[in-house]
Amino acid sequence: MMQNFLDRLGDWNPQFLREIKGRIQPRNILLVIAISLLSQFILWMFFQTQLPILIDEIKYLSNKYCTGSRLRPYPDALPKMQQCLQDGYGNLILNRELWFQDTFTWLSIIGCFSVLVAGTYLLISDLAHEERQDTLNFIRLSPQSSQSILLGKMLGVPILLYLAVFVAIPLHLWTGLSAHIPLWQILGFYAVVLFAGFFYYSTALLFGLVGSWLGGFQSWLGAGLVLGFLILTKEALVNASNSYSLIYLRFFNPFYFIPRLSSSSMFGNVDSWNDVKFFLSLQISFAIAVGLALFNYGILARFSWLSLQRCFRDSNATMLSKKQSYLLTSYFSITTLGFVNWQELVFIKSDYHRSIINANIFCLLFLHFWLFLYLIAAVSPHRQSLQDWARYRRISSKKIVWNQALIKDFVWGENSPAILAIALNAIIAILLISVLVLVVNTEFSQKINYFVPLGFCGSLAMMYAALAQLVLFMKNRHRVFFANGAVIAAIVLPLIIPVILLQNPGNQTFWWMFSIYAPVIPLFQASSLDGITAFLSILSQLSITTLLMFQMTKQLKKAGESSTKALLAEQVK
Repeated sequence: MMQNFLDRLGDWNPQFLREIKGRIQPRNILLVIAISLLSQFILWMFFQTQLPILIDEIKYLSNKYCTGSRLRPYPDALPKMQQCLQDGYGNLILNRELWFQDTFTWLSIIGCFSVLVAGTYLLISDLAHEERQDTLNFIRLSPQSSQSILLGKMLGVPILLYLAVFVAIPLHLWTGLSAHIPLWQILGFYAVVLFAGFFYYSTALLFGLVGSWLGGFQSWLGAGLVLGFLILTKEALVNASNSYSLIYLRFFNPFYFIPRLSSSSMFGNVDSWNDVKFFLSLQISFAIAVGLALFNYGILARFSWLSLQRCFRDSNATMLSKKQSYLLTSYFSITTLGFVNWQELVFIKSDYHRSIINANIFCLLFLHFWLFLYLIAAVSPHRQSLQDWARYRRISSKKIVWNQALIKDFVWGENSPAILAIALNAIIAILLISVLVLVVNTEFSQKINYFVPLGFCGSLAMMYAALAQLVLFMKNRHRVFFANGAVIAAIVLPLIIPVILLQNPGNQTFWWMFSIYAPVIPLFQASSLDGITAFLSILSQLSITTLLMFQMTKQLKKAGESSTKALLAEQVK
């Protein structure tokens, strides 16, 4: 019977069967179950120790799980401590619902963080191991589809982690229901964790494929980034204002979808979705938040899955096609704009109205900064692809520098340089953000000023893209490492150099115009920036981009000529 089941499993997904064969062993299963049960027992006993113990001097006993009035002498020092009361039999009257809520909350936090962080580590580590053993190329040559192989890895590699979580579900469900949490909310949380896992695991597999140059450090870096992001968003966005688009980052952290989080004693100040609106009128409740999270994870996982399919079979392929990058930018810009407080910005005008507009635009630019760093990495082809493209253009194109076919190739072509594509993505983002700028309730002259930081962002994105593309065309085998280092240096050094070399760097506005701080100056230090300085700064950035593009064009032309000569020489032979 077991053999028939394994045969059917192998027919459905051979890669999944291959992954679980070495992992589903009696010893491993017993060990994982024991660790899961022991962890649950430790957590259970920890919360048992938080309950008050009955003593003779009951009037001096206080605890957050008691039901009496709060202690008056120490309202600030002990805000959650309440006096303990006894029933007619001398037993303490405890708030068991709150105790179960706290236990359920911490089970949820530990569970979802473990699934995302540990699963990310396991997947990246497995791909790195396959790469070192030189079995990944063998898997690529198998008749299975890339979807089947990748899905098999996603389901099979963390199979023991899934087992540990499955063993913890009964306790989690029981504590949640004992805290009077509706079952549908608990199931909604499970759905969010499931979709989040699919998105994070897809991204982990993609990082494992394109980041193999990091070596053994890769899996630790990937897991560390996920853990750092989850902790950072958990701590930084707990008290974040619901009027800014940074709220969008909550959708990437299942912590904010733990049911009745604000009812727990430890996270009573977390008001996850109250007063949050999507665009003008959609008031976000827990159910709507879960629906939006599932939709968001699904869309972004689709982009990750498309990238996986492209990179798995061809290591020289870009993560995204140029068309896919335009769609991703459009989706991201529209979604982040949805969490801006449109009602306050458009219909209400107060003394601090301008500062709210500035903060909203800054948050949008901050989110798009990370998007464009990813886009530069995702659509910039490497040396071999650029060489093939240069040879093709040399043979097939007419001797016209800018013809219609060439422009079309720059916009849509798979292997063409990505600088124009990044510029078009910047235009898409700027146009969508401009809608907010045009409708905000402020003077027209101020609206014009808001286009200055948008211009800075566009020119900086093109400059970073041109620099990365130029370095990726190097003959050095570590060009990916150098490209990352060059972009990081271009971001960091302009922030450090003025501080070191200038006596009063805060008063030297022009020197900050070549850094990522440039878009911030028109928003928060507009008095120190005049129109001529802004124009010259953007012109200088575009000049640097033009020089980088000129050098890139020169190298592409040279590569195309040499490749064509080599090809013709082979044909003559």
